[in-house]
Amino acid sequence: MDRQIVYSGQVPQTTDLLNTNRQTMIALAKLCADLFGTSTVISGLGCVPTTPASMSVTVNPGQIYQLANVDGTPYSALPQDTAHSLLKQGILMDAQSFVLAAPATSGYSQNYLIQAAYLESDVNNVVLPYYNSANPSQAFNGPGGSGNAQPTTRAGQVSLQLVAGTAAATGTQTTPAVTAGYVGLAVVTVANGQSTITNASIVPYPNAPTAPTGGFLAAIGERYSSIQNVAISSTLSTAALGALVNVTATGQTVTLPPAANCPNGTSICVTYMQASGSTTVTRNGTDTLAFGQGSSANSLTLNPGEAVQFVSNGVNGWVSAGQTLTTGVTPAQFDNSAKLATTAFVQQALGSFSGDRGVAATGVFTLTPADVGKRIELGAGAIATLPLCSSVPKGAVIFISASPAVMNAVIQRQGSNDTIAFNNSGAYTSYTLGAGCDVLLVNDGGIWRGHLGTETLRTSNLFSNSLQSSGYQKLPSGLLFQWVTGSAALASGVQSSMVLAWPVAFNTIFSAATRQNVSISNNATFITSDFNNSGIVFYANTNAAQNLVATAIAIGK
Repeated sequence: MDRQIVYSGQVPQTTDLLNTNRQTMIALAKLCADLFGTSTVISGLGCVPTTPASMSVTVNPGQIYQLANVDGTPYSALPQDTAHSLLKQGILMDAQSFVLAAPATSGYSQNYLIQAAYLESDVNNVVLPYYNSANPSQAFNGPGGSGNAQPTTRAGQVSLQLVAGTAAATGTQTTPAVTAGYVGLAVVTVANGQSTITNASIVPYPNAPTAPTGGFLAAIGERYSSIQNVAISSTLSTAALGALVNVTATGQTVTLPPAANCPNGTSICVTYMQASGSTTVTRNGTDTLAFGQGSSANSLTLNPGEAVQFVSNGVNGWVSAGQTLTTGVTPAQFDNSAKLATTAFVQQALGSFSGDRGVAATGVFTLTPADVGKRIELGAGAIATLPLCSSVPKGAVIFISASPAVMNAVIQRQGSNDTIAFNNSGAYTSYTLGAGCDVLLVNDGGIWRGHLGTETLRTSNLFSNSLQSSGYQKLPSGLLFQWVTGSAALASGVQSSMVLAWPVAFNTIFSAATRQNVSISNNATFITSDFNNSGIVFYANTNAAQNLVATAIAIGK
């Protein structure tokens, strides 16, 4: 900071005091530029309704920081300086009000823009006393005794303007463009028939370059410099650096400022807090956009409740420094590293099936690793060729189901080495599913093993069976149903017997029932039976030769 030097006994000059003021102004302006940068910044200047509410709004006191000439006009005895510019401070000490009018057409609305700029004015005009060399005891009023008043203050002020937009059908009205040299503060919307303006009618202008709330130094490392609400698709300016950009409407696109305009290490945080929909954050021009585990793309989608912070490299790109994302960076399907997992990855790896695929037409359909984690429903005549076991990790699963009316849906291996097994037994090259049955196939390294599902019940030892003329059916409880059929020739006048063994020996037999069919004539015939855990014996006495056909059914365990 430069300082003016004066000496004892020196005749004081006008420029001594003027230079002191200018040097102080330059020093403060350079300090502000180091804190805020050289882009326009506003502090305060909030637009609020009047109390009580009326058709007026009030802009509260505040400051604006904006580049301007050191002195655009001579500063008293100092010449103008338009060769240098400074970040000057304009101050609004007292609130300023604006009166708005509602459109006269029914169903119409109108947007009003309130904008601000730095304004330098020479004010506080006073008739000053001047030295009268002809009569030192009698001062002149004004220069040369002219009586003219002169400004005594070069004021840095805030110039506020209300710009009316064009009324249009509600929802189609547009906001006026910001005048060159100004920045937007707020947009006020009024509708036909409206008699008061409330907070609901006032929104901050998108990307308004607001200074840190509570002071710049208080914000460093402790809070965002400001919250910038974005309701429409727009390109952020450098004023968004350090701010929390809150997207307040769905379907919008927020474009980051060019990284080359943002110093290395500066950041912008974008958040989407709506209940539904999404918003998109995209790069500017050919800048790179990196996020997650080294992934990159031209844009990033934020869903409700998500936020992402981007840090500029100061040259040509942005890198995500921290994010709360539920989408956008899904690791590869079979990734088993320490990366954070998205819900999409978890769904395809663990929980719900990642998708559904119907194979309805007759023919052979080859499943791929992309079908792992899905439910595959087979239609009539469909033959599904499983992926090679070597193409997917051990433990990878595919859920196969056959339509209820399907009797000939088939799964088959791929290649010549893989096999298909159920309940840890069997080695099929192909397998026909039961109607309406399903099975979860798990890759066991060369073997697709069937686990869970009704197909595994059908083939389980707990439900083992032999569905023949003499056969059995086991139940998981241990209950065992068995049936046998046999025939024998009976000789006349001789007691005969026929032994039928149960297909599976009982441990305990509870009950048995028999039926026999012999030719009945005038010759007497008598048949009895006796059963045990091993089988049943039929005894017959007949006076005529004939053929005995007998059936028995038994229940036991």
